[in-house]
Amino acid sequence: MKLKAAGFSAATTCSSANWFSALFLAAFSTIIFALPAVPETGEEGVNPAEKWVVAQTAAGEMADLSKRFPEEKDRWLSAHFLEQLLMGSLPGFKLHRKGVRIIGALIDGPIDLENAQILCEVQLRRCRFSSANFRRASFAGVVLLDGSTFRAGVNFNSTKVEGGASFKDAVFEGPANFVGADIASYLEASRAKFQNKEQGAQFGGMKVGGYALFMDAVFEGPVNFTGANIASNFNAAAAKFLNKEKAVLFIAMKVGQVAVLDKAVFEGPVNFVRADFAGSFQAAAAKFLNKEKVADFNNMKVGGNASFKDAVFEGPVNFVRAEITGSFLAPQAKFQNKEKVANFNSMKVEGGAIFKDAVFEGPVNFDYASFALLDLSKVAGHFHMQEMSYKYIKAAPEEPESHKELLKLADQSAYTADVYNNLEAFFLRQGYRGDADRAFIAGKRRERRENLQGLGWLGSCLLDWLVGYGRRPWQAGIPCAVLVALGCVLFSPKKMEPQKPEDTPRVYSRFWYSLGLFLPVVDLQTDTVWKPKADQTFLRNYARVHALLGWILIPIVLAALTGLIK
Repeated sequence: MKLKAAGFSAATTCSSANWFSALFLAAFSTIIFALPAVPETGEEGVNPAEKWVVAQTAAGEMADLSKRFPEEKDRWLSAHFLEQLLMGSLPGFKLHRKGVRIIGALIDGPIDLENAQILCEVQLRRCRFSSANFRRASFAGVVLLDGSTFRAGVNFNSTKVEGGASFKDAVFEGPANFVGADIASYLEASRAKFQNKEQGAQFGGMKVGGYALFMDAVFEGPVNFTGANIASNFNAAAAKFLNKEKAVLFIAMKVGQVAVLDKAVFEGPVNFVRADFAGSFQAAAAKFLNKEKVADFNNMKVGGNASFKDAVFEGPVNFVRAEITGSFLAPQAKFQNKEKVANFNSMKVEGGAIFKDAVFEGPVNFDYASFALLDLSKVAGHFHMQEMSYKYIKAAPEEPESHKELLKLADQSAYTADVYNNLEAFFLRQGYRGDADRAFIAGKRRERRENLQGLGWLGSCLLDWLVGYGRRPWQAGIPCAVLVALGCVLFSPKKMEPQKPEDTPRVYSRFWYSLGLFLPVVDLQTDTVWKPKADQTFLRNYARVHALLGWILIPIVLAALTGLIK
């Protein structure tokens, strides 16, 4: 019995231990499986993905983790491992001359390579980072981060790259800082997405020794290129700048060759103040959609053509003091703000300024602007053109029609005398004296309507009706002929008599009497010989009026003929 009891007791103890072990294992398994997946680490402190990356890199091969490790959870690389790999400081590891080339890695933890010296080419394509700090880092070769995602901020402030830098299709979920970066060759960020809405993307003071490409890029937050210096081309065609409140800043930006913003979309304000483009500036079909804040090109300089063909400006636009060495091309452009001005004040275009078929729904300011050629064909609007100068101007394809349209355009514009004077001078240069006279007269009539009152207004009317302000002296011949003809009717022989009895035998001619009475100074020896009869009271009084009108009209005709009236 004792043995049996002892056996039972031992069995009971063994059974309890087994139950305890089972419960412990179940609880441990639950805890283990509840934890997030972490990369397995071997004896050397690296996981299988890191071991494979080291082997591939040492052999000069591409380490495409997405192919080697189909499961995303197996592609983790620690931030510390990647830092050591890039700097070539892993124990027992020597960088291959082809550099570090990794595809599809998931980086665990923030990268901190501030002030680091990276002596090889770096390719980290389609990788995913939390945050990365490359501030003042120096890369001896090319840096390719195409298709990579930065979950938090990335800092390339004052980073130096001896080769090119590529961020094609990259996604920046946090702020992107490239302020003061110095890239010797090129910068490409086509189709990149800058998604941070508060701090956005900063490129101020950046230097690029070649081209900078942002084609089809999307910027959801503020963007700053102030003081950036691009030695070759800058291309942001079809880029989208979506922040409606904060301006996209290109202030004092310099581009050594061509700048392209064709089909770019700006939902907020944009500022190109003092930007300098050595070659052409292309913004064909670009859209400036902010209705309240200005698209500002003040003092912008373009060494070639500036093209805004088919561009749309929904808000105010400012080209004050912009200097275009080539032509300013804005055919079919639409300036749609009805209240705020499209301002070209003091703009200088050494080539042609082409606004053919452009639409101006609000006021336009060309005051003090200077153009070699100005084409306003099929353009309507309320223009301010004080002291505007040009060598050639047209408002229709053919000259006769163009001259008519130019006069209409001047009449629709804010009045200043020089608008008409400049048109007159232009028509004279082209050999159209009649059109020049029409421009002069139209200007005088505008002056009378808008600036003159009282006697000044009356005198202007008389000069207009009588001699066309001196440009149509023949007009005065009409009232003169009418008055002489009226005299012929009124001064009939039955109503006239000699002033002296001894002149009775002389033959009376009503025409010569009327003409002699009308002409001042000239004595035709008719008005001194004949007079209305004593009973012709009206005719006696009219004779005085007839002579007085001659004294008024004839000097005006003579002054117009001699050019004294202008």
